[in-house]
Amino acid sequence: MKAAVIDHAGGPDVLSIQERALPKATSGWSVIHIKAFGLNHAESITRQGGSPSVQFPRVIGIEAVGEIYESSTPELVVGEKVMTLMGELGRQFDGSYEEYALVPNAQIYQLPVEADWAQLATIPESGYTAMGSIKTAKVQSGQTVLVRGATSNVGVAAVQLLKAMDTTVYASTRSEKSFDYLTAQGADEPILDQNGELQTAATFDAIIDFVGDQTLNDSLSHLKQGDGYMVVTGELADTWETDTFSAFNIPWGSYLTNFQSTDINQSWLDEMFSLINQAHLRFPVGQTFELADIVAAHHLLDAGHVQGKLIVTTP
Repeated sequence: MKAAVIDHAGGPDVLSIQERALPKATSGWSVIHIKAFGLNHAESITRQGGSPSVQFPRVIGIEAVGEIYESSTPELVVGEKVMTLMGELGRQFDGSYEEYALVPNAQIYQLPVEADWAQLATIPESGYTAMGSIKTAKVQSGQTVLVRGATSNVGVAAVQLLKAMDTTVYASTRSEKSFDYLTAQGADEPILDQNGELQTAATFDAIIDFVGDQTLNDSLSHLKQGDGYMVVTGELADTWETDTFSAFNIPWGSYLTNFQSTDINQSWLDEMFSLINQAHLRFPVGQTFELADIVAAHHLLDAGHVQGKLIVTTP
C-alpha cells in the first residue's frame, strides 16, 4: 500500500510517497481502508516539527473516512462505513495519510451519512469540533449566537449546524468579500472583524470563538450578562496565551470555557449526524487531491487561501 511518510520536519516537500506493508488487525485494533481525509492546519504544524511529542518517521493525519477492511471485534463489520479522528492518530501512531490504517477500535465511529467520500471527509474534525463547541456553549433553539472566525472550515460547520438548531447566527470575517459566502452557508448576519474588533454593538447569548486569545477580550465584550456562554476553540491566530486577560472581563453571571476535540462524546456525534441528515447539510469542499499529490495539497494548505475543506482521496 502507499503512504505519505515524513522522515524529518520541514516544508511540504518532506512528504514522501512510500510503499509499505498492509497493516493487520490486532487485539483492540482494526484496519480501515481509507477512502478520503481532510487536511488540517494542525498537520502543517506537525509536519514542520511543531509537535514535540511526534517522532519521525511518521504518517501524519488526524482524521479519515473509509470502510472496515479487517476487524478484531464483531462490533466493527468488514465493509462498514466509518470515520476516525483525533486521539493519537497521526501522532503516536500512523495516521490518515495512507491507503490503510491500523486504528484503535475505541477510536472508530460509524458514519451514518449518505454522500460521496470527499463530502464525507469534511465531517469528522470540522463537524465534531463545531458540534462540541456548540454543546459546550449550551446553545438552545431560539438563541442568538456569534461564530467568530466563521470562514474557517470549523466555523462554516458551526454556522450550518447552528442554523439547523433554529438559532439566529451572526458570523464574523475579516473581509467584507466573504459576506456572501457566509450568507450562503446560513449565517443570518455577517459581521466585519476589523483589527481584532467586531464592527457591531450587538451582544449574544453564546459566542464560539475560533480565533482564540487574540480576540478573547473583544469577544467577551459582546457576551450577554447573566447566563451567557463563551467557548474558545482552537487558535486560528496561532497565539496561545495573552497577558491582557482579567477574569473581570467576563460579564457578570456569564461563563467562559474552552473546547478541545481530543475526547469524543458519542451522544454529541449522534446529534451532529442527526442534524446533518435532517437538514441535508453539506460542508463545503474547497479542492480535492489524490494521495500522490499530497505535496501540492500541503502547499495549498500552507497558503491558506481556499474556502472549503481541502480533501485527499485514496483508491
